[in-house]
Amino acid sequence: MKKLTLLACSLFAFAAVAQAKEVVAPVTSSKEVVNEPVVIEEVVVAPVVENPWGFINLRAGWDFWGEYGNYTHRHSNRDYDLPKKTKDFGGELAVEAYKSWDHLDLGLGVAYQHHMKRKSADGVSGAEYQSVPLYVTGRYDINYWDWSATPYLKANVGYSFNFDSKSLNTPAGDFGTKVDDGLYWAAGVGVQYEDFNVDVLYGANYAKTKVDGGDKFDNDYERVTLSVGYRFNIW
Repeated sequence: MKKLTLLACSLFAFAAVAQAKEVVAPVTSSKEVVNEPVVIEEVVVAPVVENPWGFINLRAGWDFWGEYGNYTHRHSNRDYDLPKKTKDFGGELAVEAYKSWDHLDLGLGVAYQHHMKRKSADGVSGAEYQSVPLYVTGRYDINYWDWSATPYLKANVGYSFNFDSKSLNTPAGDFGTKVDDGLYWAAGVGVQYEDFNVDVLYGANYAKTKVDGGDKFDNDYERVTLSVGYRFNIW
């Protein structure tokens, strides 16, 4: 009986120890995840600036020097010398349309030109006229140094429609005149700053004038013109 009691106690003690070994504290592994901020860079795309296809130039000019062809009119066995020097105002209004390349602009132009009056000498004057030339025009930019203002060379070549021929005035009376059309050309230099331009051109309108009761003579009008213009780009 004592042996059975001792055996039972031993089994009970073993079972208690075994149960204590099976209870294991749970191991918790915790790892903190830190999210780093994501930096998004804003990409700014600059607009692409293209060169204009061409431009329209409106121009107003002033003739600060000019002269006509001279002429000697013979009437009643007397000679009347028509002077070539001028006076008063001369100028022009022009519209020009250009196609642009790197340094070259080519286009067409039309202008109304109010020519200066002749000075009177010994009571002889007149035989002036006005012109509307239609011409081909070109400009060559010579700015290779990225200046803010662009110098250029300019030339016009075309045909001048001449009209409004004035009478030849002499002490012997006034004689009617007729004027023919002819060649027109001009050449010079200028400067472009942003949309404004200024140029100085030497030019000529070729014409022949027929005097009633007299001969036909070369009555070309030559002058130096200072012009100011404004450009409108064509994209």
